[in-house]
Amino acid sequence: MSREDSLQRLRAFWAGESYDGSPALGIQVRLGSAGPSSELASLPAKERDWLPEWQVQQYRATARNVRYLAELFPGHHAVMARFLALPAVLAGGDYDEDPDNVWIRENPHLFDQDPPVFDPAHPRMRMLEQCYDALKVAVEAPDFVTPPLMLDGLTTLSMLIGADRLCEAMVDNPQRVQAWAGALNDLYMGCYEHIYRRLGYGRSLCFFGPMAEGRSEGVQCDFSVMLSPEMFQRFVLPDLRRVTDYMDYSLYHLDGTCQMRFLDLLRQCPKLNGIQWNPEPTAGSPLQWLDALREIRRRKFSLYIFCSVDEAVALWRELGPEGLFLQLPAFSSVADAEVALRKFGRTDLGEKQ
Repeated sequence: MSREDSLQRLRAFWAGESYDGSPALGIQVRLGSAGPSSELASLPAKERDWLPEWQVQQYRATARNVRYLAELFPGHHAVMARFLALPAVLAGGDYDEDPDNVWIRENPHLFDQDPPVFDPAHPRMRMLEQCYDALKVAVEAPDFVTPPLMLDGLTTLSMLIGADRLCEAMVDNPQRVQAWAGALNDLYMGCYEHIYRRLGYGRSLCFFGPMAEGRSEGVQCDFSVMLSPEMFQRFVLPDLRRVTDYMDYSLYHLDGTCQMRFLDLLRQCPKLNGIQWNPEPTAGSPLQWLDALREIRRRKFSLYIFCSVDEAVALWRELGPEGLFLQLPAFSSVADAEVALRKFGRTDLGEKQ
């Protein structure tokens, strides 16, 4: 029954409820290095990311070294450009990458072009298909491959044209901004649907954590840290609602505590299930933000939070188990994971086999 119990806790989380008084828990044990060691590892990331054999090597290295416990299911992403550049590339852009970051190359004349349209025959889309086809063959039960994470249209646009130019255009040429951001979001959804249908098994991962039985995504607009609520409502909310209406399940990637000012606007997306708490690095423990987390729950949003074991226990006691998914740091042994699980009154690790 442990796998079924895990599914029931996940279903309850997405519904903002609790299955058995315990929050959903993301627990994994890493038994060794998760990275493949092969000749491909010496290639530039921008080159090897698009190679099917590299994606398969990454999957197999992870499958050897990671065990998925409690409510964490073994879904695997194909990672290209650290999930930051795929819509930009499919829109005709290019990027540079080093071991620590990815930069989309700016095009100051972008608005002289027509907005992009999703093209399944795009050369990079064909390469993406090949990677996913190879991964689908390689995965072993109960693993699955999940569509790639992608940036939202407005944030992608800010990287394609430059943040300063975008800010100016939002004042001087708002219709052009909306046309391009909307087209980039159409491209995002077109790519997601194309890969989702190609995979064909109806499961996905939301931001590496909660599995969903359907289409799911960590939706976002990182550029909105620069926007007022009024501008968020005008430039972000319409496309955000379109994306969340398309997804079966979604969490908003609250990238920085300043985005708390958008909570009431986010509630205008009726299919948005919850919030991924992702504060700035200086924000400290989530226990310092209990009032903010209670405000999120008061608006009937589920909460997905990265935290330590002690923080997780305290959050469970302070917030209750309803609509709560707590992602714990990776453990180095199953015994350590069992000790953590017992703090929630549970003993069955629910390993996926």
